[in-house]
Amino acid sequence: MRQFKKNISRNLKVKKSNDEVIEAQLTEVTDEYITLEWKAREPKKIGKGKETVQKRLELPYTEIKEAVVTVTF
Repeated sequence: MRQFKKNISRNLKVKKSNDEVIEAQLTEVTDEYITLEWKAREPKKIGKGKETVQKRLELPYTEIKEAVVTVTF
């Protein structure tokens, strides 16, 4: 938990316990979970094409298998 607090606002690559991988920005750290935010392209609800939506996930520590800080240039 101490390491997560040091890396708030950095990008992480998180591997969940079900082997799903999420690349997102760490925005919040609490005693029970971390909060990740990222933008994703999804199909529009009405019409053709895609739109960019803001995603947010509160991930409990028990579901985190591995987390690595990613460096961007």
